[in-house]
Amino acid sequence: MVEREIVIFIGPEGSGKTTHACLLAEETGKPYVTTGDIIRDLAQKDPGPLGDECREMFASHGYLDGATLLKILVHRFGQDDVASGLVLDGGLRTLEETVDFTSMLAEAGLDLPVAVVHLRIPGWMSFERLAFGEVARKRKDDTIEGVLSRLSKYYHQLGKRAAVIESWSGCKLVHIDATAPVEAVYAEVVGRLQFL
Repeated sequence: MVEREIVIFIGPEGSGKTTHACLLAEETGKPYVTTGDIIRDLAQKDPGPLGDECREMFASHGYLDGATLLKILVHRFGQDDVASGLVLDGGLRTLEETVDFTSMLAEAGLDLPVAVVHLRIPGWMSFERLAFGEVARKRKDDTIEGVLSRLSKYYHQLGKRAAVIESWSGCKLVHIDATAPVEAVYAEVVGRLQFL
């Protein structure tokens, strides 16, 4: 289904990026890479300037600047386990990062086709799934203020980011309604990826 391909899941907070990226990675055997885990690890373990930037990002409920995130990803994407493709949970969150993403892949020596799966949900559903619904995730930063801050940053320049993604040579951008139950959404993800 995704032989020698990079599949990136993007979407607003609570849209199911992690759930669907993990399912796809498990089904295809592709390495699962999440920018969130990489950044959390640096925030906890790196005492230097990079760790400081990651800690500040969490404190402000924001995103790392694109250049810093891409510097982190170059190292990860240059490792042997992703040479035949990977499933990326998150990323492409700022215009700067999106514009420079293909250059980062080239620097990491990863010359593979890219498919971007955009999971879409309405704003109220982000709050319900993360902050105050019966089965909400309720992570430490899943406060109403935290979710609102991350949503506003996600939607900032989203149209411009989508246009950049669509301009990438050989890239496929797929929009998926992610309001349905997990099984139905994942079935649509798989179906759309198979016929791209």
